[in-house]
Amino acid sequence: MNLTPKQHYQANKQAAERHRDLVVSTPFRDALHAALLEHVLSLPTANDIQSAAAAHYQIVGARDFINHLLNVAEQPKTPPTPTNTANLDHRVR
Repeated sequence: MNLTPKQHYQANKQAAERHRDLVVSTPFRDALHAALLEHVLSLPTANDIQSAAAAHYQIVGARDFINHLLNVAEQPKTPPTPTNTANLDHRVR
């Protein structure tokens, strides 16, 4: 069994549309920024390499979570296939 939570969430069109409206709203963005800043400020002072690395990974994890939260309702756009390339056809003899 493959879990596909993002696809499952996107299947609910009404919820996905509400999510898109929410993540672009200024109050939500302000709350998100305040929560991230509060999290960073609450990290203990790092006096050694291990605690500094742990704090770094907490910040990276928070950043990744925010990225997933903001984009869970977005469907990836497939890049257009180039029709006329500037490369030479190396199969021509």
